Parts: sequence; C-alpha cells; structure tokens
Amino acid sequence: MKKVGIATVHTGYNYGSSLQAYASKIILKELGYDGVNISLKGSIVKGRDVRIKKLAVIIFRLLKQPFNIRKRMRVYSDNMSKPYSEESKALFDKFRLEKIQPCEYTWSQIKREANSNDFKAFLCGSDQIWNAEALYVDPQYYLRFAPKEKRIAFAPSFGRNEIADYNKKIIAKYIIDIPYISVREESGVNIIKKLTNQDAVHLIDPTLVLDGNQWDKYLEFQKSKELSNKNYILAYFLNEPSSYAMKCMKKLAQDKKMEIIALPFRKEGADWMDTAPNAGPVEFVQYIKNASYVCTDSFHGTAFAVNYKVPFYTFERQYGSAGKQSSRLISFLNLVSLDKHFNPTIDFLNKPVDFSNSSIVLESEREKSLDYLRKTLK
Repeated sequence: MKKVGIATVHTGYNYGSSLQAYASKIILKELGYDGVNISLKGSIVKGRDVRIKKLAVIIFRLLKQPFNIRKRMRVYSDNMSKPYSEESKALFDKFRLEKIQPCEYTWSQIKREANSNDFKAFLCGSDQIWNAEALYVDPQYYLRFAPKEKRIAFAPSFGRNEIADYNKKIIAKYIIDIPYISVREESGVNIIKKLTNQDAVHLIDPTLVLDGNQWDKYLEFQKSKELSNKNYILAYFLNEPSSYAMKCMKKLAQDKKMEIIALPFRKEGADWMDTAPNAGPVEFVQYIKNASYVCTDSFHGTAFAVNYKVPFYTFERQYGSAGKQSSRLISFLNLVSLDKHFNPTIDFLNKPVDFSNSSIVLESEREKSLDYLRKTLK
C-alpha cells in the first residue's frame, strides 16, 4: 500500500484538531493508501509542537512588531486559563498514540523520504494550518520538504477572512508552489484568488467526509447505557459562553427538563452547567452523538452535531484578544442551509430541526472531496 504523508496539527489538546488528523488518515485508507501523520522532531514541550527554531522566529517577529506583543500575551493567557484534567489529557495521549499514530522525522529525514518512491504524495490540511495571523508561517504545512509535484492541499483553513499584511508575501510564495489547491471555506477561495490569482476548490472538513456510521466504526464506541438512556444538553465552548448563550442554554434546560453537560473543562463558579466529565476525542464524539441538543461556539462541535443529526445551536465565540474566526462556521452553515442556527433567537430554540437538505448536501460534498483526492493522487 503506497504511503501518503499528512502534514497537519495533531498535537495539543483540541478535539477538532485530533479528529481531523485521524479523519484524513481514514479517508486515505478507504481510498487504498497508507496515511502517515507527520510529526517533526525537536519539540521542547511534551504534547506540543514547540521547536527552538519556531520559537526563535516568533520572538524575532514579535520584537519587530511590538504592537503584537500584548495581544499575543493575552491570547496565551486565555489559553492557559482553560486547563484540561489530567484524565482528559491521558485520553488525548491515548488517541494520538493509537489512532493518529504520528511518525517522527527530522526535516532532513522527511525531505529524504519525500524524494523516495515510498511516498506517493503529501497532503497539507485540514484545520487552521494556514493561520492568516501566525507569527511563524510553518513550511511543513505548505509541504516545502516535498517535491512540488507531490504537494496537495486538502481543505486547509486560514481561520480568517484576510491575511495579515506581514504574512502576505511568504504565504503567497508558498501557495503558488502547490499545484493542487483546495480550501475549507469560501473565504479561503477568495483569499487565494486575491493573493495568487489562482483558483482553489472549496471542500468540506475531513471530519465531515466520514459519515456517522463510519465514525462509529472507526472510533469503536463501547455501548454506554448511561449516555444512551440519558437526556442532556451538551455544551461545548472553547471560550467562556456569552451571557446570551448562557441564557439560551438555561432556558432550553428548563423547558426540556434536562441537565447541561459541559466540555472540555469546568470553570470554578460556573452556575450554567451541571457537570463537566473527563473526555478525550472518542468520548467527545460519543457525547455529541447521544445528546438531545448541542450548544457550542466551535466549528467541529457544529460539524459533528450536523453529521449525527443532533439538534444544535451555535453561538458567536467570545474570542477576547484573538481575531474572529466565524467565517468557517458561517460558510459551513450556509452550505447546509442551517445558518439560522448561528446566534439563534430565544424563540427559535424550540423549533424542530430539518436535516433533510443538509444530508443531501453532505453526500454530494463527500463525493466531491473523494473525487478530488482520487484525481490529485493519480
């Protein structure tokens, strides 16, 4: 079975990043390839991709952009204030080891492998690997180690509607050198056209290319009587929910007489949730599948709810110091004609959800993604 390398984010503790990395591996397997998640050696922080060269570039660019220092410190502080439990971290580590199965290389090693006949091609994507505001534009996520003809962009995301001025030149240079380009949002298609005058294909996130039955199969769910017999609202928020989101969840819980289960962490004194269990990527998907309702500010929280046809409401994320990233959510919800579920009104909460159109659209988009890979891998 020919190998296909995958350059994407799979370190750290993030459900969406972990699951999209695994999804690409499974999609390639079903197409007859051995998907290999690439991990560059040299991280100085366990479970993170913090290499010395990467850190040095970030510090250098921060010194040249003093206006960015305070903003970045606030973003870092916001992230550090959301710790996962040690039990949840252990479940993430297990998933990474057993499912994602990253292969570690130095830059020279992966360059050598890329030029050999062992690898048919390399994918970069999905997730926000082309982060428009990144202080380090990572060459691995633009496949700079691989021969040009082996480079394929598979639904990466910029995470923003615009590229920061300080990144335009280098990102344009890197993208021009990728012969097969697809992106995850319509805004990404527009960015690439403006930046390089090239046309990009709009594809769905890899987690959506697999349907609910495939996720059940590959995640090997254990039957959970506790979850399947329980009515609950799953609240998955990457940042503290807005007061309006809390108000909506409390009303929904009161009207439906359900408890609120919150992922991924519990904040002291939060009175809007009932419990916050330990959960890795497998448990995350299982909690969504078995929920009566999903309330979230997350792209992947929304994506899995739609995939499993679970009634959901998506709220504007409280980004704090970070730049807004709502374009990918709005793009997806427009695609599946469920845009009214973004920042819903209170009156909208009790209305039934019609997934008939989203199911038809997703089937078509899945085939589009698979067809793109079949053709580019040829």
